Amino acid sequence: MATLQDVMTPMVEHCSPSDDMNSLAKTMYENDVGFLPIMEDDQLVGCVTDRDIVIKGLSKERPAQDVKAESIMQEKVITGYPEMTVEEASRLMQDHQIKRLVVMEAQKPKGIVSLGDMALSKHAGQAAGNALSEVSKQHPH
Repeated sequence: MATLQDVMTPMVEHCSPSDDMNSLAKTMYENDVGFLPIMEDDQLVGCVTDRDIVIKGLSKERPAQDVKAESIMQEKVITGYPEMTVEEASRLMQDHQIKRLVVMEAQKPKGIVSLGDMALSKHAGQAAGNALSEVSKQHPH
């Protein structure tokens, strides 16, 4: 049975709560990602997606350098662990209506896994594809 260790992208980049929106966007661009964990004192304190930058950041109508990660980040981060099965992670992500999961080991981020990564993996079963379909549906705000 496939685990998150088999399909995750190893953790490479993160930002801090005090980083501004320009820095977040530049880090996403340079690393070709749409999701960044936010770390403070080696602790995961939140995450920012490219959608957060657009919806929460740009809507503030303030200069990007004045909008800090802490003001647009999601503080509740749903996490998994390397030995979690793809099926378990798929259900967790579907239950929380999220597309990305931070994989933690010894209370430190080890990697990121997306529903898309799991659905496309040769190790994954039908659960990831089903979860991706559910999470991708339009839901009322």
